[in-house]
Amino acid sequence: MIEAATFSENKIAALIQRGEILAAYDLARAALEAGEISHKITYLAVLCLARAGAVDFARAEYVRLGLDRIDDDPDAIALGARLLKDVALAAHGLRRTAFAKASTRRYRALFERFGGLYGAVNAATMTLVAGDRAEGWALAAAALKIAPPPGLAGEAAYYEAASRAEARFLTGELDAAHATMSQALSHAPGAFAAHASTLRQLEMLCRETGLDPAWLSAFRPPACAHFTGHILDATREGALNDGADGDLRAEADRVVREQRIGFAYGGLAAGADIVFAEALLEAGAELHLVLPVSLASFVAVSVAPFGTDWTERFERCFARAASVRYASQDPYVGDEQVFAYASQIAMGCAVLRAQTLATEAIQVAVWDGHASAGLAGAAVDLTYWAKGGRRQVVIPVRRPPPRRAPPPPSAGASSSRAMKAMLFADVKGFGSLRDDQIPAFFATVMGQMAGVLAGLDAGPRHVETWGDGLFLVFDQPIDAALAALALQEAHRALDLRALGLPRGLGLRIGGHYGPVHLGANPLTRAPAVVGAHVVVAARIEPDVAPGSACVSEALAGALATFHGDRVRCGYVGRTQGRKGFPATPIFNLTRA
Repeated sequence: MIEAATFSENKIAALIQRGEILAAYDLARAALEAGEISHKITYLAVLCLARAGAVDFARAEYVRLGLDRIDDDPDAIALGARLLKDVALAAHGLRRTAFAKASTRRYRALFERFGGLYGAVNAATMTLVAGDRAEGWALAAAALKIAPPPGLAGEAAYYEAASRAEARFLTGELDAAHATMSQALSHAPGAFAAHASTLRQLEMLCRETGLDPAWLSAFRPPACAHFTGHILDATREGALNDGADGDLRAEADRVVREQRIGFAYGGLAAGADIVFAEALLEAGAELHLVLPVSLASFVAVSVAPFGTDWTERFERCFARAASVRYASQDPYVGDEQVFAYASQIAMGCAVLRAQTLATEAIQVAVWDGHASAGLAGAAVDLTYWAKGGRRQVVIPVRRPPPRRAPPPPSAGASSSRAMKAMLFADVKGFGSLRDDQIPAFFATVMGQMAGVLAGLDAGPRHVETWGDGLFLVFDQPIDAALAALALQEAHRALDLRALGLPRGLGLRIGGHYGPVHLGANPLTRAPAVVGAHVVVAARIEPDVAPGSACVSEALAGALATFHGDRVRCGYVGRTQGRKGFPATPIFNLTRA
């Protein structure tokens, strides 16, 4: 059993290191259920829940698994302090103060037992959050007297220096904090995820103290961009030289350099897309592609008809792309909506990546100044992005009328398609209920869900239910997100034990956003919402940790683009590929 536990511990830790949080949690939970009990596995299981955003469930598991009784493991103590900190930072008023003080006690215990800068600085920070600025200052000043360990390098040296920068900030030494952060970045200049973690902590402290966070701009990672533009054939690329700002490639190089673009998301059609992709790759930036349809179909429609030169350039850029996503793996059947949907996914990816890295998201568009004739195009992308209030950089061009009209919709294109946000939900543990517990479950758990949905400002347009399962369809992404959060919050408030139900009943919710078919069920004649994107939504929910809500990249991106002030989506891993369906990235959903 010890050997099996050690093997599981290593696999779980490796998955966490790769960011595959949900896969790591599934493995940890399976190991615990199989009797592979160790402090390390219990710690890793709860850590996964915390990182997946299921903080309340993580706190319950932290106690149930006995981690709260461990006083000789610094990781376990730090995790307990971190869970209390997460609750405090999401709370207000007396609840915020109480949890901040509880977190402070845990961090102080960590420092007093094991020493080190981490516990000392976090204790100082949470003391400030609890409302005692003077004591926070004193703790930070004491932390700065701790001698750094010898021989630190790379990210270890970065975190040591970054913690000292945080302590300098707490003591009011802003110039010293700035200098220490510069020193920290010099130890690990490419550790952007580590930089982002520090920046978020310092941003929080700026909010707590009322100081302008503008001083952090010098430490932010390169910008994340969405790029879009016009298709041009090989003989017409020269027409771009008549643009108001000169040669397109030179302009693309200038924008990448001046805007410090390090990560970019977009398509790879002939013309502006490929030219901008070449500029990104030449500058060493990451190129991430989002294609609307299957690869062969995309090349046939958006690259090959405009000249062999574009096809060759497409292949070179495609081979060097850091990632490739597909809005659909189907062939193109004349429905322009799938191109607009791909652009929306790309824009969402740029915003999500910027949030993850605590940097800026911008849009770069090569545009002729004319409105789009159809549902997709540079003008449509510009309008969509502008609704989020983020910066746009337009490279203006003069361009002759396109030679090719868009192909007419084929017989396979459907006019019943519409963009919808979808939720699937069920209660983990329902299948283990005794028959005498079923009435209480439906009267309370399911009854409460019905009450929540009835009280929403923007409720679902379509509802299906079976057993403990729900399928909900909404017009807008934010409506689905707020419904998911309301359902989770109401479920957490239930006193399951008092109702004669197991405390482990955890509501899990999966969400997605995409084009679906609206019609009627031939058997029941009831309204029906069907299509490949309904299946995507259904495949997410089984992989969600109990007590949390997770959404697809498409839904997370739409929420991040327009509603980052209301909800947050953090990457937690990929779904498990089942029955031939590929693994897809998913994000935990919480209130901002």
